[in-house]
Amino acid sequence: MESKKATSVLSDIMQKLSSIGKPEEVKEEVVVLSEEITEEEVKEEEVVLAEEDEVAEEIVEEVVEEEVEEEELDEEKYVSREEFENAIADIKAMFIEVSNSYEKEKLEMSAQIEDLSKAPASEPLSHSPEAELSTEKKVLFSQKRKGSTMDRVLSKMNRK
Repeated sequence: MESKKATSVLSDIMQKLSSIGKPEEVKEEVVVLSEEITEEEVKEEEVVLAEEDEVAEEIVEEVVEEEVEEEELDEEKYVSREEFENAIADIKAMFIEVSNSYEKEKLEMSAQIEDLSKAPASEPLSHSPEAELSTEKKVLFSQKRKGSTMDRVLSKMNRK
């Protein structure tokens, strides 16, 4: 029995949710309490129903206008296919231009390398072991100081 109630509640909720996006429909209900209904009362009810219809029509028109405005905004947000293709074509053209300039630069560099390889190098270097080293005066500081490990390492490196 509880499952029947749950399904009925769920179906009611689904119906209400589906009717949220739809414009309100005016339901005409005629309740006859007594058989004594005068023509004036009928006319008053017709006027009230007509006013409700007008209000409902205004609401529907506003909703339609809002939807049209939203569609226009959506069109402005997105890029059209033509604009997208034009942008891609521009990017491809820039890429080709850059690659062509890179190829030109590469050819110029290879030409420079060929020119430099043809030119003779500066004077060749030669080693002469008999050349004397210049004797410069060395300044010695703190001769009476006891030598540290660092001093011994550096002195051995300099003796080579």
